[in-house]
Amino acid sequence: MRSQASTPPAGNPQTGTPSGAWVWLRRHLLLLIAIKLCLLTLLFMLFFGPGQRPTVDADAVARQLQSPSVPSSSR
Repeated sequence: MRSQASTPPAGNPQTGTPSGAWVWLRRHLLLLIAIKLCLLTLLFMLFFGPGQRPTVDADAVARQLQSPSVPSSSR
């Protein structure tokens, strides 16, 4: 004798495998996420990449720290 819990009901069309629409949707969403990750990486490299960083010169920093402060103008 078989239990009914082990067999799917006859009226249920789902057999555990995704239908064509779900496969298409999953593929479409994964493609969109991959494109967005590529675009975010490109934007990050354009705005925060090594080419956008200023060079730090020890002498320039020393001159900047030792320069006198500009007095504020009185009104």
